[in-house]
Amino acid sequence: MGKHVDLTGMFQDFNFKLVVIDALLDLDPKFRQELEQLKEIYTEKYEWYADDSGPIDELLQYFSALELEKEDLDKVTELCLDGGNEIYHLIQPDWDGEDDFFDITHVGGFEHLINLKSITYISMCDVEILNPMKEKGIAIFI
Repeated sequence: MGKHVDLTGMFQDFNFKLVVIDALLDLDPKFRQELEQLKEIYTEKYEWYADDSGPIDELLQYFSALELEKEDLDKVTELCLDGGNEIYHLIQPDWDGEDDFFDITHVGGFEHLINLKSITYISMCDVEILNPMKEKGIAIFI
């Protein structure tokens, strides 16, 4: 399975886009209803811990093509980089965090988050990757 990309071109790293989407899950994003329908369809029948169960391709494809609207992006004031984020368990309900599938390699595109004030860093990338954000005055809590 190859690395996914942000088909909208907004973010350089698809996995960083996932962190942004995760932050939006609690902020009533415009895509909430559509995502709820997809969760119902795909996560209800997910076979936990089956040998061939991995990420749900349909959800990866959905998030890859998801056009994040400015109205939603403007709601994001903080991001949390943590393997326990809800977004990972939507994509792969039985993900144990033991692989690098969701690791972030670049934060390019964070500039679209004009109200971003802070990052809580727990895991998911090398902390140096966050330097461009730090240089723009975004607080990094480790």
